[in-house]
Amino acid sequence: MSAPDQSPDKRPSWVELREAKDTDLLAFWHSGIDDAFAAIVDRYQRLVFSVAVRIVKDEAEAEDVVQIVFLDIFRDVGKFDASRGTLKVWLLQYAYSRSMNRRQHLECRQFYSKTDLDDLKPGDFSTRSAGGNSLSSSEVSRLLEQAFTQLSARQREAIDLIYFQGLKFSEAVHKTGETMSQLRHHYYRGLAKIRDFVESTRSRVKSKPAPASGSGIRLEVANVKPRAV
Repeated sequence: MSAPDQSPDKRPSWVELREAKDTDLLAFWHSGIDDAFAAIVDRYQRLVFSVAVRIVKDEAEAEDVVQIVFLDIFRDVGKFDASRGTLKVWLLQYAYSRSMNRRQHLECRQFYSKTDLDDLKPGDFSTRSAGGNSLSSSEVSRLLEQAFTQLSARQREAIDLIYFQGLKFSEAVHKTGETMSQLRHHYYRGLAKIRDFVESTRSRVKSKPAPASGSGIRLEVANVKPRAV
């Protein structure tokens, strides 16, 4: 593929790139004009997002998929074969494939609930022994502190505002300045990470020999629903 005719001293403007055909954009890109790739992203990112959000059912996750798709396209541009389809079809194939991979990943991490997201109940971080005796408050505090180190700053902030301070999602949005979708993403992703940490701790405890009393420690994650949006 050869680049469209152009003066050695004249690179296409952004307006010209936005109006160029897909084949010309690819040719420009191959010739070393990086803005051509930016024009491809500008042209197709909404289409890729629309595919992703229908599959992963979450806007923040769909935005992540869009980033993955275009990063992969950037790396794999040499694999594009115009004889097998258009750039648009190629992008759609990547969008579908990466979205399905992301959905499977989220399902494995129990990101989705059998109920609607509005009814998803976050974890109460209580711990009980097999004999019904609770762990000491200091033990629970240490466990939570360790779990919170696994979270990003935004995830910790979302859980603090909604779970511990009891704010509604709409109130927390004003506090953080994020969109509702972003806030919900950080909140539920943070809870999922804490559940993972608790589950891994439970697995480690279960793998140890039971105490002489026969009451091995078992960690449970109960459910508490946040205040309405």
